[in-house]
Parts: sequence; structure tokens; C-alpha cells
Amino acid sequence: MTASETGCLSAEDFSSRIDEFCRGQVIIWNHRESGVAATALDLRLCARFLGERGLSALNGPALLEFITWLRVDRNNSPASVNRKISSVKTYVRYLRFTQVEGAGAVPTRELPRINVPWQGPVETLSPCDVQRLFGGVDRGSSHGMRDFMMYSLMYRLGLRVGEVHALNVGDIDFDEQLLTVHGKGGKKRILPLVTDLPELLRDWLTVRSSFFRTRGSDALFISQKGNRMAIRTIEENFQKLVERTGPYSIERVTPHTLRHAFATHAIDEGDCNPVTLKAVLGHVRMSSTQIYLHPSRKTQRKAVNDHPANEILSGLVSIEILSKHQNWKNPIEKDKAA
Repeated sequence: MTASETGCLSAEDFSSRIDEFCRGQVIIWNHRESGVAATALDLRLCARFLGERGLSALNGPALLEFITWLRVDRNNSPASVNRKISSVKTYVRYLRFTQVEGAGAVPTRELPRINVPWQGPVETLSPCDVQRLFGGVDRGSSHGMRDFMMYSLMYRLGLRVGEVHALNVGDIDFDEQLLTVHGKGGKKRILPLVTDLPELLRDWLTVRSSFFRTRGSDALFISQKGNRMAIRTIEENFQKLVERTGPYSIERVTPHTLRHAFATHAIDEGDCNPVTLKAVLGHVRMSSTQIYLHPSRKTQRKAVNDHPANEILSGLVSIEILSKHQNWKNPIEKDKAA
């Protein structure tokens, strides 16, 4: 009996409509191409799993087997599996909406997310770490100045690497000293260009004009050949910088670490209002911003050191309490006896 005969979503229908779904996500629903590309990888992984296991349909048992395979065989983290679950749910909802046979029978609504234990406050670079990192950029070269400018926007404005990649020259308003940022889902936000950023950007635009074929590109940051800087290239150049200037106090340092550092330092060093931080970072929900609202070790140490308990108990000796323990002897009395 085939999947269609049992009212299930066939593995063939699941696989064959992935490209159609992804095109719609970009063209119709205005999702960022990088995010859609990640979703496509998740869906093709699921389709490949169905094929390799000889499963003719996507149903509850097949989904559970897929998730078990992700957790046990691939050792994917709970967060990674949840992203794949979300991709499948969104895709099946699309298939259900377009009335693909059997899509309504896939129990994705009942599929729970995997519990992700709280990992504690976000660990990021200290201000001294940031100084050392940026100090390692060769600003005397055209490529070094470009990289310094990109990383500066990530740290000083909290931009994502994809947002830096998408910036155009026309996004800079030097008169009002503002920068238009193209965020996730096509959402735009306008951020102020603080202190010396306008001057740095003018310097970079002067250097940029010396790159090959710049007149044919609107991209703010370009490669030596005049193409828009690829996200992968930005990440690879950053990793080389980290390896050259490290090691650092945290194990993994990526371009996104600069965004974490911006948000963490805004809270710990600048007393930034969480609502303002949410707007600057371009978060849709406050829950996304809350990961930065946990006090750092520095803040916790200050809270403990400044607590009235230190003054209240200072000078008191706990000999009376310790003397109740049978094996304890007063060191002063021991010295007298000697």
C-alpha cells in the first residue's frame, strides 16, 4: 500500500517541493536568503534520511526516528535539533496550506521541542580582549582597513555578520550620521553613527575606490575583485585574526562574538536600558535580549563585596562557634602551651 493510499505524506512529495518552498520564502515571504539556505539544508537532510532508511512516508514514527537519529547517531545538540524540527514544521505547514495530499496527517503540531538546559550567561570577550583583537588588524593595508571597519561595526553597533555583508554605500547618511541596517526577515533599523565612525567610514570609502570594479557595485564592503564580501570570507578572515592574536579567555571566538561583546558591555559597562538594547540589536522579542541581562562575574563580585554583611560581621571572630567542634583547638592557646 502506498503513502497516498494510507493518507500519509509521501517521502517523494516531501522531497520534491523543497525548492518551491524555499523560493517562496525568499520571493513572497521576504525571508533572508542565508536563513532559507539553512532551512533547505535541514529539509534535504530529512529527505535523505527517509530515502536511506527506506521510509516511504513522513509520519509520527518516521519523525521520531529522524529525531532519534539526529540526537544519537549525529550527536546534534538540543538547539540544533530544535532548529531542524522548526524547519520541518514550517515546511509541513506550507504543504498543508498548498493542499499536498497527506500533509494534514503529519502530526507536527504535537511534536514537542527538546528541552535545552540553560547554559548560563553568555561568555564573551572582555574589554581588554577586544582591544587586543582590534590591535592585531593591519590598518596600514587596504584589506586591513576594510576588515577593521567591518569588525568595528559588529562591535560598536552590535551588527550580525549577515547585516554587515548586506550593507550598501547608500545605507550611510553622513548628514544625519545614521546607518540603515537590513536585519533578519527584511526588517530595517536605523542606528546612529557614533563618535568617529563617520570619519572611519569616509576613510574606508576613499580606500574602497582603489579596489577593482568598484563602480559596478553598491556593496559597502567588497573583495579585491570588486564583488560583495562573502559571509564565509568575512568569517575566515576573522578566524585568522583570532589565531594570530589569541588565545583568549573564551574558547570559541567568531564574528558573532563581537555582537555578544557589544551587548554584554552595554549592560555591564554602560548601564544600557534593556528596551533600548533590544531595539539596537534588532530583536523581535525581549526573550532574545534577556540572555545578556544576567549579571557578569564582575557585577556579582561587586554585589558581594559591597554588601552590608561585610561591614556587619567584620572584626567578629567565630571562635565561639568553632570551639563547639570537638577536634578544634584555639591556635592562641596552643601557642601558650608550647
